[in-house]
Amino acid sequence: MRKLCCFLLCIGLLAGCASTSSSKELMMAAYEGYYRSVEGNERFQSGSDYYQIYGEMTKIGDGSYRYYVFLDEPQIAMYDVVMLAVENDTPFDDATTMMPSIGIFEKTEYSLIPNQARSAAGYVKGLVISGESQQASVDLKLLVEWRDKTKKNSHREYIAFTLTPAGYEAEGDVSQEETAHE
Repeated sequence: MRKLCCFLLCIGLLAGCASTSSSKELMMAAYEGYYRSVEGNERFQSGSDYYQIYGEMTKIGDGSYRYYVFLDEPQIAMYDVVMLAVENDTPFDDATTMMPSIGIFEKTEYSLIPNQARSAAGYVKGLVISGESQQASVDLKLLVEWRDKTKKNSHREYIAFTLTPAGYEAEGDVSQEETAHE
């Protein structure tokens, strides 16, 4: 009986490890897909009609800079939001660190609904991603993806801007929104 219990425990542990490994592989594949989507996109906008996007950059003690990108004030209901920022047009294959993102690796799905917030249920007021730079200026290309209430329609926006300690400077001037129906 004791051997059977040990055997079942070992199988349970192995199955748990396998599903965790498989889950991590899926998340990394999703991250790469989003990253490559930003790389392959040719048209970027400077902002959005659906939410406010802005950033801040501050110098930190070691001489480097920390930046924050905020998505706030949704004008429509946005479910399962994903954000990814690619710094300075770094190709995926050359990236030595993970790029700032939210909604890819977290178990929680983030949703934004105008004038509502209940973070315990995943309904947040806004989202923020952050990164570090050795330079006082960083060019960011952002992918923002969300689903509508039915979760059948997916929307993507690509936004480009430069962030410095003085603030946010828009680069893109061409609007593009991609809509996918599943």
